[in-house]
Amino acid sequence: MYLKNFYARYFRCITDLNVEFHTGMNIIIGANAQGKTSLLEAIHFLSLARSLRTNNEKELVQYERDGFLLKGKVVSDEDMMEPISIDMKWVKGSKRIYVNGISLEKVSELIGKMRIVFLTSDFSDLVSEGASYRRRFMDVQLSQMDSAYLYALQGYQRALRQRNELLRKPDVKQDELWIWEVQMAEFAKTLISKRSAFIKNLKPFASDIHNQIISDEKLEIGYLPDVLEDVFLKKLEENRKTDIQRGQTIHGPHRDDIEVKINGYPVRQYASQGQKKTCAYAIRISEIYLSKEKKEDFPIVLADELFSDLDPQRGKKFLETIPEGIQVIITAVDEIFCRNLERKFDMYRIRSGNLEKSQEQA
Repeated sequence: MYLKNFYARYFRCITDLNVEFHTGMNIIIGANAQGKTSLLEAIHFLSLARSLRTNNEKELVQYERDGFLLKGKVVSDEDMMEPISIDMKWVKGSKRIYVNGISLEKVSELIGKMRIVFLTSDFSDLVSEGASYRRRFMDVQLSQMDSAYLYALQGYQRALRQRNELLRKPDVKQDELWIWEVQMAEFAKTLISKRSAFIKNLKPFASDIHNQIISDEKLEIGYLPDVLEDVFLKKLEENRKTDIQRGQTIHGPHRDDIEVKINGYPVRQYASQGQKKTCAYAIRISEIYLSKEKKEDFPIVLADELFSDLDPQRGKKFLETIPEGIQVIITAVDEIFCRNLERKFDMYRIRSGNLEKSQEQA
């Protein structure tokens, strides 16, 4: 899968940008605050209809404009002759999405049309921060690969919100809670089952990639469900009193986590910053291989200043774990990490939101 061309208008600092990307490596060079991250954010928004940096979509609109426009053509291995066109118009808070000219009724219909893996220099947050980071990791990747998972996730979140609202009412009735608990338990079965399979399938890829970078340390990952699917409904009933006191549901898939260890020791508590980066990177790159295995083509990799905190040699070693034959759109402040790059690439320079193709190609 690759993004053939991309257009953005009035998105953050980008006024009018039109680019045709290389099917392989694309390097965007530019100083800070020139639009590198905004370009990747715009592509991310076209893929998932949500921003990486803000929940307030008005912040994405260029100053003194009413909205923004994003367009892209995506080619997948399933149908190389017919690119999928995705258009997105955001005007005064209203968002319209079109795929091949047909308006989508739900945003969820967009998910999976252009699968992406987004990497940043602070990717170690995946293993060093709280469980919510790891749940989001599972949710984003599974939703792009499996529409049944996305349906169950949205259903579970909807039922969870309804139950939590009831828990905060002074005169909550048990039968009202039961209605939403049954729905939560049904959706939870899908979430728990698919998360368990996802981590099981991800594990060998992550271990192998980690071993390519550091051969004398063993990476282990495991799924930690907050509650088992066959006892979840009973757990909700048993915890009603406590949940009412707290005004929230304290058990369920919304409390799940991923266990990450090196040589048997929990990474979050005992690993160095360098070890955390390597572990998190191996897990994130393993998404690429698993997505290929499940969907028969690679996702698109977006990488924002991925190696800014690494020395050139280590950055090169990390980059070598990304498979050939995959589209990568990566940003950097300078060309240092490109000098010993052993693969073809197109280079672009961005300044004040304007993108120009450089003569420095490989």
